[in-house]
Amino acid sequence: MPLSHTDVRRILEILDSAAHLESLDVTVGDFELHARKPGAAAFSRERAAQAPASRLTAGEAAQEVVTTETSTTAAAAEVLTQVPEGLVAVRAPMVGTFYLRPSPDQPEFVAVGAAVQAGDTVCLVEVMKMFNTVKSDVAGTVERILVGNGKPVVHDQILMLIKPTKGA
Repeated sequence: MPLSHTDVRRILEILDSAAHLESLDVTVGDFELHARKPGAAAFSRERAAQAPASRLTAGEAAQEVVTTETSTTAAAAEVLTQVPEGLVAVRAPMVGTFYLRPSPDQPEFVAVGAAVQAGDTVCLVEVMKMFNTVKSDVAGTVERILVGNGKPVVHDQILMLIKPTKGA
């Protein structure tokens, strides 16, 4: 019995809300989920070196410094935990893979400096072959994109920062 998108989301919500849990490993058949809260005990580097790249833990994905693939995003990005004053964060709704394009042959949804309206799609987060749109909550200008296209993200990770339009 494979895990559904809803099952994975619920597991991650449990980890997020449980104060006494720092990490969670779930294996169902061939599917493995390794989730770690930021600041949790370090995942065994020996085991991580043996695991395929597609099996990064959620904590490692959040701590990874990302080099982007396009000139429209920052050359190197850090993982932010605080939103700078005057900016609004666009956050990952779930653990998955971040995409700036609807498909490889299509243009990016947004780039640094692009104007967006509230409700505009700014990126996708893919989980188990399901693509989830992420929309801007405010009208403004994209100030920073913090994740590279095709890189793993964790629930509630800051993906990009938007400077709201005055009066928005």
